[in-house]
Amino acid sequence: MIPVSLYGVNAEMCERFYDVLPTLVEDAYEDATYIDSLYAIQDQRSIEHIRIADIWAQRAPYAWPEDVETEVEMVLKTVSYPDVALLEHLLTLDDVDAQRVSEWMHFSTNVYPIYSEKACQTLTNMGLPTPYKPNDIASYGLYVSRIEGLKIHAPAKGLPEIGLPRSRMIQLGLERFA
Repeated sequence: MIPVSLYGVNAEMCERFYDVLPTLVEDAYEDATYIDSLYAIQDQRSIEHIRIADIWAQRAPYAWPEDVETEVEMVLKTVSYPDVALLEHLLTLDDVDAQRVSEWMHFSTNVYPIYSEKACQTLTNMGLPTPYKPNDIASYGLYVSRIEGLKIHAPAKGLPEIGLPRSRMIQLGLERFA
């Protein structure tokens, strides 16, 4: 049964995606920077996870006052997958958009997917309109829903077992799928 989040998907294209996904991401375990960053996270969600994600993404480090750091950390600890509504408040911070928040959430939880324009375009090409709007947390929420639907619908052979987050494998696969 196809999840509601995948309603309207081009079934043939989706099945082809699952067929080639393992080969599309077979080099993912070679990304030492990503893996080192991912496994540097060892405790509950914290402000340190944001620093790790920002270093991985090669973003300029933030310089927030302590009260802002506390508020951000509280959001990180409160949000529950797959909900993204609480993350909207973070978009009010300077130089923060949904893509950056998605990176923070990915490294903090290992379940939120990294928001990607290429992945959104592939989803749209598959018949699942998924806009990439970095200043709109709702568009990221739709993206999270689509990725979760692909995880749920994936056949056993469709997701490689390489010890990395499934959301990352699907995101990379969508970026590389032609």
